[in-house]
Formats: sequence, C-alpha cells, structure tokens
Amino acid sequence: MTSDVGVMTRPAVAGTEKEQGSRGKLLPGRIPGVDKDVSRIIYGTLFLYSLKDDDEAFELLDTVWATGCNAFDCAAIYGNGVCEERMGRWLKSRAIDRDELVLISKGGCEGQEKEWCATISDRPRVKAELERSLRRLGVSYLDMYLLHRDDPSMPVEQIVDFMDSCVTAGYIRAWGVSNWALSRLSAALEYARASGKKPPVADSPQNSLAIPSRAVWPNTSFMSVELRKDWEAVTRGSVAMLGWETLAKGFLCGKWSRADGENLSDICLADDNGAAWRDMQLRKAYCDGPLNFDRRERAERIAAEKRVSLPEVALGYVLSQSAVSFALVGTTSASHFVQNVRAAEVGSTVACMSRADLEYLESGTPRVGADAAPEAAPEAVAAEPEAEPEAKPAPKAKVGGKKFASPAVQPMAFAPITREGRKGLRRYSPLE
Repeated sequence: MTSDVGVMTRPAVAGTEKEQGSRGKLLPGRIPGVDKDVSRIIYGTLFLYSLKDDDEAFELLDTVWATGCNAFDCAAIYGNGVCEERMGRWLKSRAIDRDELVLISKGGCEGQEKEWCATISDRPRVKAELERSLRRLGVSYLDMYLLHRDDPSMPVEQIVDFMDSCVTAGYIRAWGVSNWALSRLSAALEYARASGKKPPVADSPQNSLAIPSRAVWPNTSFMSVELRKDWEAVTRGSVAMLGWETLAKGFLCGKWSRADGENLSDICLADDNGAAWRDMQLRKAYCDGPLNFDRRERAERIAAEKRVSLPEVALGYVLSQSAVSFALVGTTSASHFVQNVRAAEVGSTVACMSRADLEYLESGTPRVGADAAPEAAPEAVAAEPEAEPEAKPAPKAKVGGKKFASPAVQPMAFAPITREGRKGLRRYSPLE
C-alpha cells in the first residue's frame, strides 16, 4: 500500500537495513538522559484514535517514519489509551529496532471530564498508569515520561523522589514535566542536584511564534520571549524544550483572519456547544489583538525570501531557539507532516535562523546587511500598520531567592464549565 503522498511503499518490516537506508534524514538532537539521537521534530500521536482503522493509522505512521522522524509523543489520556494501543500495534507489525526509536509518553493527569487536573499526589495510581502505557505500547521501557500536569500543593521533593524511583526500577530512562510553572521546575532541579536524584530533563509548554494571550487550555503553560530568558538561566542547557502547539492549531498555517479576532467573548461549555467552545478558546488565545497576525505576516515575508512554506518558518522559529528545542507536530495528514518536517531536514534554511531573523519575527526589529531583504506585503494579506511593540514583561517575583518573570502557568480566564458541559467534554478530541 502506498501513502497518499507517495513517500514510501509500506514495508513488511520497517527495521531492515534496506528500509533504514531509504528513510529521510532529519537534524538530530539530544535530550539529557536519553542515550540516542532524537529527531528535532517529534510526531504527536494525540489524534491517532480518530482514524477509521489500523490500516489508515499504520499508513500515516509509515510515512512519519519514512521522513526520518524517530521520536513519538504519546499520553495515557489520548483517546483513552487508543492512541498508545495503535502505536503499539504498529511497532509490533513493523518490527522496528527499539534502539532506533524514541518513545515519550505522559501521565499523572485526569481526562477532559475532570478538566485535566493533576493526579501525581496518588503515586500508586500514576505508577499503574505508567505500567498500562508500557503494556499498550508493547515495550519494556519508555525513553521519556512526562508528568502531564502539576499539582502545586505537592512538594517537589516527593515528586522527584517518585520519578527517580521509576527510573531506577527501569520503567523509564528519563523524566520531565509538562505545563509546569518555572518556579516549580527550578525547585525540582535544585532538589535533584542537591540530593543526587534523577532530575527532570525535559519541559513541555506551548512554544510557538504565536504567543497565546492567555493559557490555551485549563492548567497549561506557554513560553514567551521574556520567560524564555529566565527559563534558559534556570535550566542551563540541562533541560530540553518539547514545545506543543508549535503551529498554534493551524494559525501559523494561515487559519483565521484578523476578523476572527473581533467580538471575542467567553462562552460557557454545555452539552451541545463543545465545538464552538473549543473554537472560542483557540481564537481568544491566538487571535485576540494584532500581535500574532503581525508576526504571521513577517513569517510569510521570510518564507518568500527563503522559498519555503509558512509552517516551515514557524517550526524553524522553534528549532532555532537552541540546540535543545524540539517541535511536537500532531496531524492525521501525511502530506501536511511531510511538508512540516522539511523544517528539520539536514540542510534546512530555517532550522538555525539568525538572531536578526528571530528578532524580526518576534518584534519587527529591522534587519540590516545580509540578513535583510526587500519586503513586500505577503500575497492575499492586506497591508497593515507595523507591529505593536512586545508587551512589557510582568513584574518579577522572587522564588527561592531568585527572580523570575510571571510563572509559565498562566492565570485562567475561562468561562465556567457547566455540569452539562463536563459531560460534553468527553466527546471532543484530547487537548494538550
């Protein structure tokens, strides 16, 4: 069977020497604690459950593997375990060499019906959840396990001790966090260093050229230009950044116009308006104000200069931040993934953009010399005034004797979820 983009013919065994030689080549990165190369673009499996059958899912995964992507991001809550099950059946059918594969999964979080609240305080439950993930995937260990949400009421020392025990027991090679405040990550790193325990080696917030005006989903975090400086000072190169919603749910592929940012208002989720509620959360996050539209227009100009697509520039922005910055990309379209992954191919012109390019994308700072090129309004986009200046950073607060910008986990501003709405949440696709 051939994929719809003609990338590869489905192999009987995907791990043979012949098949390995036919794969594409992506820029490799390293995550501390993971003893193998990790493709700089990581495939997010969160929508695998929505495909009609295993054949369709396997064809997509074959295409992802053929591009040279060797890293896959899963979670216990994705499709209530169906995504991990499908991933596991694909791995078994393709006999892929485990040493060539990087498997990441996440746990310690309720499903949508409980607003994705953390469960890390119930350590036996999290351990059982981890064991179920291993069984569904059909592997004896995970390269990386992330705690999907944080429980700020739980001392980080207890969390580090528990995750260290999971590494020691052989369940996982390394661990990290997702949607944690920087102050909590800093405290976990300090305790691990002082006690000789395994530290968190990955952090997974929303990280994109499109900065949300608020947390996209309940109890999630996002990266900003100001916060990144503090994050780099705290992590000192010892923590990988695994950014989710790097394409801002399609905003950086051209979805939504400035008109979609008008007349935005929170709505209460009910049993019959889940799709409208989800759309409003995304538009409130990404379309509220001119900042992201201005950034997208500048990205379109750079795409024209470099003769690449807009999504490639958006992903290149994430990859160019540092050698330990990775981009998670989740899609059920093989052709979209093939296009997106070009940003991380060997020889990519966007995977290591200049500081001048990055600053231009972020704030419109004029480029000079070789970095500059004549600018023209991007096709099919009306000319607009110059970008608004970046918002001033929030006042810094002291945490453990150090000063940080406002925490990565942003205050919530969602309309209340009704009892009927809680039931309706079960019917919609999983969120980060």
